[in-house]
Amino acid sequence: MNESKGSSGQPGLVGTGSALKGSAIGGFEMLHAESVVPVEPPLQKEGPFLPELTEVDLLVRAPQARRDFNVSGSGVTVAVLDTGLRSTHVDFAGRALPGRNFTADYGGDPAEVMDGHGHGTSVTGIASAGRIHTGVAPNARIVPLKVLANDGTGRFADIRDALDWVLDRRESLGISALCLATGAADNRTTDTDMPGDAIGALLQELADEGVCCCLAAGNDYYAHGGIQGMCYPAIFRQSISVGAVYDADEGSFRYRDGAKAFTSDSDRLTPFTQRPPRTVGGPCATDTFAPGAPITSSGILNDTGESIQYGASQATPVVLGVVALLQSFYLRTMGHLPGVVDVKRWLMRGSTVVYDGADDNDNVNHTELTFPRVSAMGSLLVCAKDLAVRELTKADRAGLRAEAMRH
Repeated sequence: MNESKGSSGQPGLVGTGSALKGSAIGGFEMLHAESVVPVEPPLQKEGPFLPELTEVDLLVRAPQARRDFNVSGSGVTVAVLDTGLRSTHVDFAGRALPGRNFTADYGGDPAEVMDGHGHGTSVTGIASAGRIHTGVAPNARIVPLKVLANDGTGRFADIRDALDWVLDRRESLGISALCLATGAADNRTTDTDMPGDAIGALLQELADEGVCCCLAAGNDYYAHGGIQGMCYPAIFRQSISVGAVYDADEGSFRYRDGAKAFTSDSDRLTPFTQRPPRTVGGPCATDTFAPGAPITSSGILNDTGESIQYGASQATPVVLGVVALLQSFYLRTMGHLPGVVDVKRWLMRGSTVVYDGADDNDNVNHTELTFPRVSAMGSLLVCAKDLAVRELTKADRAGLRAEAMRH
């Protein structure tokens, strides 16, 4: 998701007009927003000029995690719900699976997922570019789902249908995580006021089936007057909601909605990122933060192109990539994928703590609270220790049983 354009109004309840197809959600037909905040196209270069996610890597320690745990996302498939993908880009060679187009672009051809905007290719590259650029999980397979049009607009009805599509095909395609780097223009603190929401129901069923759903927390903090909250559908507690921090001192930034960062520094919350803490959102608080301002990734000008973009959109695929590394490591070690509850626990326990303080030198209110920022190395360490403890406990129980049988 890109910086807010100051969208006005709270999206109301929307009836979809038809029941969901093919899932067990059945009669859940309501949506609590109609349209997403339009995403803006990244800056495109013929490139490449910056093949590594340099500052991102330094902050989340992804290269060290890949090296020390010998993991790169192999065996894992992620779905990216966005503007599509330049599937011919060398960064995705041999790993981009056939996806689906849910928009009216290309005459509504369901097989055409070409990215004519750039946002989806940027997001996908951050998570899993694997040749010229190096994403967080460079060997993960990719399923591109085009839910946003080439002009950056999108409807939640199409996102609902895409989530339903993932639910139906998760086993045949091996999808274990997904990324939705967009959302509504609202600012919520709970999901309890949205019973019967179709997207919420789908996110719950996907989580129950082991699919980690990484969603952008929203870019409208300034637009909402610095009031703590998060956008729909990231507010749903069954998602992994992601906000954005700066990854380095890169000077000052001014955003279209009026948010300003007079200075920037690593692990400083961006002035646009929405951020309900536990004290406000409880189980619906923002789960984690990640580098998202700005990030270099794969581009759409040609098959070696490069892009630069910023926002919670760019932070969300960083977390998607870390999730893919965790799932890949667990799969290799245990022979099956972990549950969503375990993945979220490893993400949280392995996080670095960042402080949202008044000295951040921008023009928004601050919570004066701490938030978790994702760490690939930290999360994999927690996961590995967790598995070791499980094996020791299992061995101890087996020893006790053998001892009892001898007596």
